[in-house]
Amino acid sequence: MYRPILSITLSSEKLFRDTVAIVIEKVLLQVGKQAYETVHAVLEAHNMTFRDCYSRPDVLNFALKELYGDSYMVLVNKIKEELHDIQDQKIVKFVELISES
Repeated sequence: MYRPILSITLSSEKLFRDTVAIVIEKVLLQVGKQAYETVHAVLEAHNMTFRDCYSRPDVLNFALKELYGDSYMVLVNKIKEELHDIQDQKIVKFVELISES
C-alpha cells in the first residue's frame, strides 16, 4: 500500500511528541507528585502541555532550571536515559536542548 512520506513523517513526529511527554511525566513522577505538578504548572503558564515539550524544549529547560537549580541535570540525565534507545537525530537534538546550561 502506498503511503505518502509526509504521512509517515507526521506519524513519527506524533510518536516522538507522545514518547517525550510520557518520559518526562514518568521521570517527574519518580521524583514525586509535587515535582510533576510544579513542572506542569510552569508549562501551563506558557500555554503548554508535556506533549509540547518536544517542540519547545527551551521551556522545559527553563522550568527544570528554575525549579531545581543546578540539580536539573539529574532530571535531564534520567530523561536522556529513558530516550537512549531511540536513535533519531530529532530526539538527540531535543536532549541537547534540554541539557543546555
